[in-house]
Amino acid sequence: MLNTEVIRKQFPFLQQVLEIRAESSIKEERAFLDNTASTQLPLPVLEHIAKSLFTYANIHRGEYDASQITTEEFERAYNVTANLVNAEHWQEIVLGRNTTEMINLAMRTMSDDFRDGDNIVATRLEHNSNYVPWYGLQQLLARRGIDIEIKLVDFNKETGELDMQQLERLVDNKTKLVTATGASNFMGIKPDIKTIGKIAHASGYSQPRPDGFSGSYFLVDAAQLVPGTPVDVQEIDCDFLAWSFHKMALPLGVGGLYAKKAILESLDPFLYGGDMIEDVQEGLVEYKEIPWKFTAGTPNILGTIGTGYGIMHMMNIGLGNIFNILDVSKDEEVRLTGEQIKTEVLMNTPRGELNIPYNVAPHLADTWRAYLGQNPGLVASLREPKARLALSRDVVKRAMTNIMQHEEELTQKMLYALAEIPGVKIYGTMDATKRSGLAAFEIDGIESQSVAFQLNQNGIEARNGNHCASLAHQYVGIEGSVRLSFYVYNNQADVAKAAIAVEEISKTVRG
Repeated sequence: MLNTEVIRKQFPFLQQVLEIRAESSIKEERAFLDNTASTQLPLPVLEHIAKSLFTYANIHRGEYDASQITTEEFERAYNVTANLVNAEHWQEIVLGRNTTEMINLAMRTMSDDFRDGDNIVATRLEHNSNYVPWYGLQQLLARRGIDIEIKLVDFNKETGELDMQQLERLVDNKTKLVTATGASNFMGIKPDIKTIGKIAHASGYSQPRPDGFSGSYFLVDAAQLVPGTPVDVQEIDCDFLAWSFHKMALPLGVGGLYAKKAILESLDPFLYGGDMIEDVQEGLVEYKEIPWKFTAGTPNILGTIGTGYGIMHMMNIGLGNIFNILDVSKDEEVRLTGEQIKTEVLMNTPRGELNIPYNVAPHLADTWRAYLGQNPGLVASLREPKARLALSRDVVKRAMTNIMQHEEELTQKMLYALAEIPGVKIYGTMDATKRSGLAAFEIDGIESQSVAFQLNQNGIEARNGNHCASLAHQYVGIEGSVRLSFYVYNNQADVAKAAIAVEEISKTVRG
């Protein structure tokens, strides 16, 4: 388990009073269990965003210092993100607003390549953000006289597991795209996306671009996967992977898209306008190289800078490098501070030719030198590209595995507790190692909205409704459910409090 006693002190949302003398309007103790929708922001990320305001300027093309500094920190986020998901090259990353926009980007950029009679294979587990865009494309193409089919893969109504045999039957040489969630935001299940990708790439579909690409494209909606699971896009071998950072204790309004470089280079822009152009003349426009040709207009600069820093901070949380200075010895302070800096250095490992320097803060320079003195082989490893790349990958795997196991432990306890309460129906597998950090359920005889309302009265902040997983709820035959979900700052006390509250609500029906 993560050290939540230390971690929780980093999140203003969980505090009543901050050092800046900002006071919460909500006085009662509460358990925030709506992390699948959005997580809370840690104070160090907020402070980093605030610090950026002192040099804040628009990015690219500015020759003055503030613009140069802001551009460097903005572009750093692309490289850090590439290290997070193990993209081979930083140009395989596009940062936009959210998962929805990133999936729409993929949809729009390939829309002109669909042929009459093509099909898309998706699943009934999908969030509306990974079904509605493809439905919209189907309607758009129909108006052009191009008919495409959307085929949906069923899932086991008890466990949430996909019918993989059906999926294999549905994919054929007319399947332009196979798309699947990496983790359901309702049933919780994590489908076998590596196998799905292999099925997609063996379809025999002939893509018009890029040259030489054979097989169906494979797109993963990883909105629920990236925040709590080690993700390696090279290992998955997906063609597209979309997610949002606001579900990872990072700023709102920043989404990520990974796409293979050859595919991304072959596709047309999604939006048109400023900053994505190299040259404009009357009757002739030349676009920038990727990823910038997909980032028209002024982006969410501060959010992106905060995301780049925040990813590094989340790795340190996952690795247990966060500490309260009053609780550790001087030697331990040197060790943990050194580990934090090392993590940040490794998350800045160049992916491609983008090599933005990482500078240790002046007030930490002596501590860093002391740490290097205790670890004499580290400097040589950091200077050797292959060794540094391996170390950066190890950092992400260990950090995200720790976060995943923390979620699994809390989720398992929650599932077991809910299973003991009369009248409660749980959706999805009871094995927390096969699912993301959430538990969706119903109480027989009470609408989900009423359950969520009563949970709030008991200090439990949960989500109700269909969670934008409309197809999945329709398939199991319900209108909505209640969802409890966990992240790094949640602890066993939150689970116990939620279980007691659900049991009390259940008693109101049983009498």
